[in-house]
Amino acid sequence: MNELVGGNAFSTAADAVEVDPLRDVDALQESQLLDSRVCNLTSTATLLFELRTSLQFDVGNSALLVVRGLRSFDWKSPVRQGPLAALTVVSSVPDRVGEFFRLRFGFFPEAHFAVTGELAEFYVLECEGIGDVPPDYSGMDLKQVQEALPSWSSACSLLQASRSR
Repeated sequence: MNELVGGNAFSTAADAVEVDPLRDVDALQESQLLDSRVCNLTSTATLLFELRTSLQFDVGNSALLVVRGLRSFDWKSPVRQGPLAALTVVSSVPDRVGEFFRLRFGFFPEAHFAVTGELAEFYVLECEGIGDVPPDYSGMDLKQVQEALPSWSSACSLLQASRSR
């Protein structure tokens, strides 16, 4: 995963995505946001998604959304901390704001996120060793949940890719 994020060359070694979150509204519906990173040195934001719960993706078990030329990273959620739970996408909306690409998300439990940058890349991945179904958050502690999810250091294969225009 780190190789996809660290390089500035878009990977053409993968098939085109069948459903494209960079163009299609709600393409990431029911997927889960696992983590996000911002690198100030490269003006890059990266979001890591769980795809085993997704309504739209039949291939892959995880995905990366990489936003380059980052202009804004806006996260809003309630102050209260609830029990350990997946952050599930209920809406995803790609659009343009002038010359910039923007993606807005709504999540359950209640949270909202928007990211804007010069361009975005989306990668569908198959991570090794995480099984066919996501973990049951209610019956596990944080370490057990994390071991059953894709992570930044997961070994994975690149299946599909897309780039914003």
